[in-house]
Amino acid sequence: MANSINIILATDKNYAQHATVAMASVLLNTYTPKKIYFFVIDDNINADNKEKMLSSVNKLGGRLSFVTANEKALEDVFVSGNLTRAAYLRLDIPNMVPFSVDRIIYIDCDLLVLSDIKQLWETDLNGKPLAATEDFGILSSSAKRAEKIKNLAWKREYSYFNSGVLLIDVKQWRESNNAKKLLKLAVTKSFRHHDQDVLNYLFMNNWVKLEAKWNVIPPIFNMPFRTVIDSALRKRAIAALKAPAILHYAGGYKPWEYESVIGFNDKYYEYLSYTEYCNVKMPQPNPKKKGHSLSRQLWRLKWARFISNIFG
Repeated sequence: MANSINIILATDKNYAQHATVAMASVLLNTYTPKKIYFFVIDDNINADNKEKMLSSVNKLGGRLSFVTANEKALEDVFVSGNLTRAAYLRLDIPNMVPFSVDRIIYIDCDLLVLSDIKQLWETDLNGKPLAATEDFGILSSSAKRAEKIKNLAWKREYSYFNSGVLLIDVKQWRESNNAKKLLKLAVTKSFRHHDQDVLNYLFMNNWVKLEAKWNVIPPIFNMPFRTVIDSALRKRAIAALKAPAILHYAGGYKPWEYESVIGFNDKYYEYLSYTEYCNVKMPQPNPKKKGHSLSRQLWRLKWARFISNIFG
């Protein structure tokens, strides 16, 4: 592990398939799959899913270990809406991985890695506790920026990051006892964006800004008008769209809920085919969702391509 590229995810049985597809995408796009070591935070994953996850990763040349979270530490964290306490698991990473791990990449389960993760791994942190990409959804919204200014004492010049992809200096987090500080904030503060706000609050103006391509979220790949009219954000979004390294399906449109469509979710289906979940029934629509029509999403993607061609 000391000489490995360490990557950690958190999942339960409901997202085990998608976490496995994310791991497959890492392994299929790196020149050094044998160096990849995954840690999966086990949020009550059943035995059948664990077996499928292990087999999928091993077959593609990687390694995987399951780690257990300290659920007691999460008992009193602030949750609201559809969020569960599991969202806060990433805050306690230093206490879940072996002491030999001094650097790790955290990734959400609803994303695909399209470039060699080694490039991200080798990012110089310049003494900072973490590296992340800017959250274009927050930065492009005057209302959301105002909320951050009010509740986080945030300043625009500090920027604000998305917590779906993080490169973490685990050694520094341990030395500074950051996990304890983060979990205390999660209990004592009622932040609108929960764990992401907790991370931004503690590490405000103390993080390395990654290129947007390392976490291409909907406010980038859909190119909403708020992104388009901000010339600085638009420029970075277009650059990310031209060479996305990580495609992150944050928000309402998950790739597994729709038939395979080129340019939207076909890569998910491609990486799925390399896993032990290759024969599962697809798509897997969410009956609780309303108003998430595929045609609307495809129109957004077409709009994003148009904007990229005009301004690119």
